[in-house]
Amino acid sequence: MMNKTTVATVAMEVTFDKQENAKKYMQYIEAASKKGAKLIVFPEQSLQGYLPSLMGPLSVETFRHQHHYAETVPDGETTMLMVQAAQKHGMHIVWGMTERDRNRYDVLYNTAVLVGPTGFIGSYRKVHLPLDELHIYFPGSDFPVYDTEIGKIGLLICYDKCFPEATRELALKGAEIFVMPTAWALEWDKESDPGSSRLALAHNLYDQVRASENQCWFISSNIAGVCGDTLYYGHSNIVNPSGRIVTTTGGGEGITFYEADLHGDILRARTEDEMGLYYIKDLKPHAYKQLAKGWEIGGLTPLQTKDNAPQPRARMIATDDL
Repeated sequence: MMNKTTVATVAMEVTFDKQENAKKYMQYIEAASKKGAKLIVFPEQSLQGYLPSLMGPLSVETFRHQHHYAETVPDGETTMLMVQAAQKHGMHIVWGMTERDRNRYDVLYNTAVLVGPTGFIGSYRKVHLPLDELHIYFPGSDFPVYDTEIGKIGLLICYDKCFPEATRELALKGAEIFVMPTAWALEWDKESDPGSSRLALAHNLYDQVRASENQCWFISSNIAGVCGDTLYYGHSNIVNPSGRIVTTTGGGEGITFYEADLHGDILRARTEDEMGLYYIKDLKPHAYKQLAKGWEIGGLTPLQTKDNAPQPRARMIATDDL
């Protein structure tokens, strides 16, 4: 089963200039094409630029920027541009962006888009929204899996990987490759020593565990350097189905490649590498009764709306730009 495929992931320095970010996409796609890559992944919100700060105060200018530069999918200009690039190079491309709802001009999503040689394939709207994302974006409600010529791709974004249910849902739907654009930060006081960062440890740990526990590939793509008030960790990783990071970009901006036996390595992980233990096969859904009910701690439950989405929290908005 040695049908090898070259895949690539990018750690990208992102600005709040959409055209500049799109231009950088094209440069990396050209570089990946020369290496024969069939898949390239870009970070979360790498088209419009991520929120300047996740911890507030939340500026009105942030709302203006995200609404002004949002695009619809799949008929937005960037999606059409990426479709052309994918068809030209025979490549699958995933990137993160702000999506405007096609029917509601006032509704935005934090979205990952997948295109390929056949055109637009699909998209995913981030389900788990942390901190100030709750004030900008509406949550998605599903984890789709897309069948492509290189394998079945399941999309998730950043904070989603903190929830094992997200990748397990994708795996149960048949996903073989988890693709995750992310904007994973680093504490400012760890700039000179990222190895001591709790957030850095969590980034790599989640990538490896989510791959290992589902015996699937995991490809992350993170922002690098500084964007707004946030320092990002970089370290876009390709993790094999046994949970090993087989290549990483490291902390700076760049691209890394790996020639993967996508199906063969999944088979090895589910047979040779784990003494024949096939985790999905050994699930016992009937025993996980509390999962279907949601959580209760000391009788407390989270505030929820009718569609089971968390209610926004009240928060002061900076008025400097009013």
